[in-house]
Amino acid sequence: MKDLFIVTRNPDLADYLQLLLNELLTEHTWNLKEKFSKNLDLIIFDSETVEFKEFPKYQSETPIILFSYQIKPLLLQFTTKYYVNGIISLDMSKGDVSKTLDTVFENDIFYSDKMISMLFSNTINEQASNVGSLTERENEILVMMMKDLTNEDIANELNVSVRTINAHKGNIMRKVGAKTTSGLIKTAIDFSAVLKTQL
Repeated sequence: MKDLFIVTRNPDLADYLQLLLNELLTEHTWNLKEKFSKNLDLIIFDSETVEFKEFPKYQSETPIILFSYQIKPLLLQFTTKYYVNGIISLDMSKGDVSKTLDTVFENDIFYSDKMISMLFSNTINEQASNVGSLTERENEILVMMMKDLTNEDIANELNVSVRTINAHKGNIMRKVGAKTTSGLIKTAIDFSAVLKTQL
């Protein structure tokens, strides 16, 4: 019997993942552990409902797979910061999920073709670099924008003029290469691990 621990705040997702794993690996019976222990065969970390800052406490010798509804560049950046054996998502084929599991049980790393092409995409690397080039103050303003604060609210919070906030916003849009505020926010969420933990 293999011991599985799913780190999630969504109990339905835990049930779904256990069913999926049973279907893919019929020769294994999964025992979903209620409490985290170091003696496990696999940990699945739900990147959709659990903040990345909680991730380090689950790191051990146990193989770890990240779960996401779809493959996002932020996940790939995250795997370079921490040791992660693979990523599974709802938009992956069952074959790729199965290959991920097989590889992970050998304590190796597996990325699907889609992930590999994403890792080496010049556009993605450039966007990640652009978002990473924002200053601490620009990141702070971007987080406030994402929390739906007005320019006046942000100016009051930071004790600066609205004109200064507008100048910062212009710099942020130029650096990220976004044409609209919604495009800016989408790019920032996709590529900034900093913002993901601050929202």
